[in-house]
Amino acid sequence: MEMSISAASAAIFLHSRTAPRDAAELVRRALARRSLPPWPRMELELFPGRGGTLILARPASDISVEVADYALPFLSR
Repeated sequence: MEMSISAASAAIFLHSRTAPRDAAELVRRALARRSLPPWPRMELELFPGRGGTLILARPASDISVEVADYALPFLSR
């Protein structure tokens, strides 16, 4: 797992696939490990591929989970 975490955004690359709920928990734990305040709500974008999953996250006023159309075939495997 590779990470870049700040109070304004998070980028995590996993060498496996992950579900949106699990991705949100990974971001919460990464913020806590760096002693950053938790985000009450976050926007998540998941980019699955052959090598794993890229998770991009940022604080948001509403919860929003989007999966790119081109990524849908990878999720049904």
